[in-house]
Amino acid sequence: MLRIKRDTKITFQYSQEQYVPLKLVSINATIRSFAADVKISQIFRNDETTPIEAVYCFPIEEQAAVYSFIARMDDREIIAELKEKQKAQKEYVEALQQAHGAYLFEQDEKSQDNFIINVGALLPGKECQITISYITELDLVETGTKIRFIVPTTIAPRYNPEKGGISSPADTTSTYVQLSPYAIDFCCQVEKVNISRINSTSHPIQVEFDQQDIYVIKFAQENIYLDRDILLDIELADKRSNTIVAVEPGAVMAAFTPTEQDCQAVMNNDEIINEFFFIIDCSGSMKDENKIELARQAMLLFLKSLPVNCHFNIIRFGSEYESFFHNITAVYNEENARQADQLINRMQADLGGTELLYPLQWLQENPPNQGRARQIFLLTDGEISNVDEVLDLCRAMVTSARIFSFGLGYSPSRSLVKGLARATNGRFVFIPPNTSVDVYVGEQLQKALQSSITNIQVKWNLGAAVTTRIPTKIPPVYVNDRLIVYALSEDKSTLFDHNSSVELKTEQHRLSEAKVTRLPTVSDNKMIARLAAKALIFELQHSKLPSSSSKKNVTGSMQRRFQTHEQITESNKEDELNKEMIKNQIIELSLKYNILSPHTAFVGIEKRINASNDKMILREVPIQISADDQHLQIQHQFYSSPIMRTRNRSSPTSDHIVDCSATTALNSINDDLVCYYESIDPPIISSISTNECACDADLVSLEQEDFINTATDNVWPTNDQDIVRHLINKQKFDGSWDLDSKSIEHLTGKPLTDFHKTTNDQIFITAIVILALETCFPSFSSMWYGIVQKARKYLIDGLGKDMKKLDALLEDIGKQL
Repeated sequence: MLRIKRDTKITFQYSQEQYVPLKLVSINATIRSFAADVKISQIFRNDETTPIEAVYCFPIEEQAAVYSFIARMDDREIIAELKEKQKAQKEYVEALQQAHGAYLFEQDEKSQDNFIINVGALLPGKECQITISYITELDLVETGTKIRFIVPTTIAPRYNPEKGGISSPADTTSTYVQLSPYAIDFCCQVEKVNISRINSTSHPIQVEFDQQDIYVIKFAQENIYLDRDILLDIELADKRSNTIVAVEPGAVMAAFTPTEQDCQAVMNNDEIINEFFFIIDCSGSMKDENKIELARQAMLLFLKSLPVNCHFNIIRFGSEYESFFHNITAVYNEENARQADQLINRMQADLGGTELLYPLQWLQENPPNQGRARQIFLLTDGEISNVDEVLDLCRAMVTSARIFSFGLGYSPSRSLVKGLARATNGRFVFIPPNTSVDVYVGEQLQKALQSSITNIQVKWNLGAAVTTRIPTKIPPVYVNDRLIVYALSEDKSTLFDHNSSVELKTEQHRLSEAKVTRLPTVSDNKMIARLAAKALIFELQHSKLPSSSSKKNVTGSMQRRFQTHEQITESNKEDELNKEMIKNQIIELSLKYNILSPHTAFVGIEKRINASNDKMILREVPIQISADDQHLQIQHQFYSSPIMRTRNRSSPTSDHIVDCSATTALNSINDDLVCYYESIDPPIISSISTNECACDADLVSLEQEDFINTATDNVWPTNDQDIVRHLINKQKFDGSWDLDSKSIEHLTGKPLTDFHKTTNDQIFITAIVILALETCFPSFSSMWYGIVQKARKYLIDGLGKDMKKLDALLEDIGKQL
């Protein structure tokens, strides 16, 4: 019998002190277009001689709407009721005191994606199956070509600034373990409409085609453990509408995915000076699964893609944080880019704990100048406990900055990574280990460089009164990013007909209109209404409270020390009243639509006769750490307080190892039954300040890299993605290319001497590369977008800012290709 230790938060083998009651976790999901309906089943068994109270903390996607919690014991089924949290907790405790069985399911109020199951008074020798049902929106990724379904399975140990170390989730004392005795089963059904391919980058899968309307996806192996999140990518067919509408009685959903043409029609083309901040997590947790190398690779591509003469800075953080430049920002010129490149090449995960709040506070205290837009790129594994405090700070920055957040590793805090982006109208992405980062980086950078469509209005032509619109304020939307809006009507009897439509527009432009083409069938699922209610709850949770201090200024000073105790007390009372009002709104929505919230809980009572819980023992299920949390085997030394410092660039560089290996699990719909792992997509190549493309070894030290750069400089890549990487690395700082004739022949099929040149070599060669990237490698546009933008700026400047000359040059070269 496996037992675990209780004397430490993180253990790596089982002791003889405690049984583990959780035996198996099963996931069953159905995916339809924009959403998934998921059931999580957990089997608990008491192998001891006394009753136990089993407690298990686990993650669910933060935007998920949990609508059902059922316990099955023998031939009995206990359907839990959703109640206000304190009332539910009280009923749970009282039931146990009265020798009954009790089941409680709640959300951690401090973290949007942590949940707690309590199985009370599980009798000796008995087994209990818990089933949780939820629905969740699916993210649209990779320039709108895929929808991604994610099932979080691990809670990463979070650094707690107050304790200066790792803390257990949800106010429990649950331990983290490297190995656990419980495994996971997985089965997912995907509707075949508009689906071209399915793959997983996390697990080997098999795809069954027997059923007419759905694909069935299962794990291809047995005994899969909860050491990484389940990721399923569903590639969409090329031909699809940019707006879709789904309806059910009393609820409507519209999903809008603008094209580049949509955005160009409404975007403001005024030139704005951009400030780019790169905040890089260099805490100890970034050492494992190559997360620091992922950050390093991402930064090298970022630095190559930035427009000349923008402003930028790099901030490393852990228990302390470092600003690379002494000033808030520095001009992106050749010398500063070279120095930044050197910093990135020697960057290590050497800053202790994870104190993200302080570098963000520093940015808030130093806002951008008038006429500048601030784009913040945050790369982190997100293992912090003060998520709400960080998000509150970011909401205060929304008028001056957008955050583009990258979650690295198998189990970053999804609520943190997503919350940072949503709070500032930015975008988020998750990068698992052993993948190439350039596509992810390119997508985020492309969005940061382009304007978004703002001030979108939604017109609901439904023939029924709309009582609630969600979101209440439409966020900016980017090219190939999905915007989902909802409308709720109190009149559930209204039948939408084919004249019903949803129109999206701005003040000057009509963006899209979609008509109801498939009428709803009566269903008890209430998927759209529940997703709408969850989105509204989420909006309320993240709403910024009105500032009581801004309403009246009695002291004439903003300093708290000048205010009287009565004034401070009155201010606090007003803030508390506002918080209570929002809390009550959330509870009302939660109970009305029967979906879980931070302030409600599911509770089920199993009435028992002639039973006793007097000798009941607490059994907290251990939490298996993810595959990328092996750093926890080493006890880190944490700093006691945050420090900010600027980089001493005269300090000697330290050697490091660059891991250039990469493998990706790919499981595709190609045959009747597909199941295989294979290595694809070599990683983007690290380089020193020369920015040359070079690396064909698995482990390359900095001292070796110059030699390898020279040795492989003339080796032309063999696949399209590597050709794009090679061209990116060969671009000069000013945006131009200076390729030799042999390279031009590899790229175009003809040597440079066969072209009829109408301008100098460097401008002509740069134009050739631009055309080659745009016409031959359109599927990798997210990678080369920033590179081509910089190159076009170089050509325009070189041709006297004459756009007609540039168009004529590109047209002439196009005819010769």
